[in-house]
Amino acid sequence: MKRLTRTAAAIAIACGSAFAHDGRRYEVLVSDNMLYARGYISNSVDDGGGVVRPYYNALHGHWENNPSPAINAASGDLPGFDLFEPGDLVGHSLVLTLTGASKWLSPPISPDPSVVPDLTPLDAGEEIFVTYGSTTVSTVSPGSLELLSSVGAGGDLDLDLSYDIADKPSGVLYVLGFELSSPGSGVASSDTVYVILSPDGDDPTQKLHHASLFLEQYLGTPVPSPAPVALGGVFAIGAIAKRRR
Repeated sequence: MKRLTRTAAAIAIACGSAFAHDGRRYEVLVSDNMLYARGYISNSVDDGGGVVRPYYNALHGHWENNPSPAINAASGDLPGFDLFEPGDLVGHSLVLTLTGASKWLSPPISPDPSVVPDLTPLDAGEEIFVTYGSTTVSTVSPGSLELLSSVGAGGDLDLDLSYDIADKPSGVLYVLGFELSSPGSGVASSDTVYVILSPDGDDPTQKLHHASLFLEQYLGTPVPSPAPVALGGVFAIGAIAKRRR
């Protein structure tokens, strides 16, 4: 397995906020010829889940309710995406495709490790919009967003989406499923990349903060430990099955 020699968090901290949008972000990675997304906190503040996530492909952000009482809407722009080490993606497109959505209604405030999240489909008329540039897809009309038409040799930062809903969610976690791909690069598409959208609120309880972190860990693919010598040092990340409970 290719060893990554630097982490997104270290790069972002060194570069400062002018070089990267603060907050919960995904670093897009290529390892063993496959795309992954690993969550990190760009401002180095530990939110309870660690600055760099010990798993791939699951990260939460929070809705921001419209401040007007007359407007029933919320939006968000995190998690965003960064690409620090493009490797074989250089010169090729990077595409994010919305593949599905679900929700966890009334999760425990601090879930016990034995809890199995009750993820259910969105209700009829319940729609989340995801926009990048001039293109919008939604949970009713899924589709693809071209994050980059041609990946640069130096990488690309602040690939930030807009998430929007005609509601001010409370007591519910929304889960959007995406796939990262790079057509023509020869790099395999990612497993499902999960974006968890948590409520706005005045404190961690209202924001379902601990439930959000629990769901990240439940959905995420653990980062493997180095392979034992007996295996010849070969360990394919892509062969790891996601944890099931």
